Amino acid sequence: MDQHAFDLASYFRKEAVRRRPYGGQLTPSFQHALAAYHNDIEERDCEFYHSITLPDGRVMNGAWDLRGHEADYLGGVPLAGKSVLEYGPASGFLSRAIVQAGGELTVFDLPIGHGPEIMPFGDITVGEAAISGAYSAGRLRNSWWYVKRAFGFEARAVYADIFHQPDDLGMYDIAIFGAILVHLSNPFQALREAAALTRDTMIITDLVSLPPIPQLPGLMQIGTSAPPIGHIHWWNYSASAFEIMLKRLGFANQVVTLHSPRAMADQPPMVTIVAHRN
Repeated sequence: MDQHAFDLASYFRKEAVRRRPYGGQLTPSFQHALAAYHNDIEERDCEFYHSITLPDGRVMNGAWDLRGHEADYLGGVPLAGKSVLEYGPASGFLSRAIVQAGGELTVFDLPIGHGPEIMPFGDITVGEAAISGAYSAGRLRNSWWYVKRAFGFEARAVYADIFHQPDDLGMYDIAIFGAILVHLSNPFQALREAAALTRDTMIITDLVSLPPIPQLPGLMQIGTSAPPIGHIHWWNYSASAFEIMLKRLGFANQVVTLHSPRAMADQPPMVTIVAHRN
């Protein structure tokens, strides 16, 4: 491991104990350290969340296949010349689409060495699940860097606490949450942190897991899926839950669409909410 990689690992260990940690990541030197840390990633080091066809024709198969569905997933929002903050980039499928559409991209993901929040469930051992989650998160992060290198697209990466985001992230034209709110214990706090950094547009895309109930606008239900999915599945949402949260944060001018990727026709439809500042 080179010196950049050693310094980077030390940084994430030390910053984890601070109240609002992980600042300074957007400096060129830190981005260079991130690239050096992931420079030797190979396919065997990766876990692919989205299916993606690489430039050499190889297909990396993932649980989600959104190929050909990028525009619908992102709500048809013009991205050219826009600064974009993408939360939860997974394997980089949408990252590549955002950059290809002309967006200036920064991605935001879990701190290195950490996994997703663990939902207590039955006799699950939270500590063991956290270790397993951190391992999978590392392999997923590896796949983002692997895809980035394969396509050669430009993007910056920040790894931090989504509930207490670094103070020096700057401002962005567009923030995107692609199917990650289901994995967060406090989705409103994550959206509130993002809203403070977003000049114009927030985009949420997720599965519609609860039907609309007029008497219960904004309905959310605690996740009931069994492990191994259940321990990272915090909520089931109605589309109106996302709409109301965005309105409370000052993004009331909304366009809501339902859509289904062709390769995932057996899944519930997805909802995309494109919300502009009032």
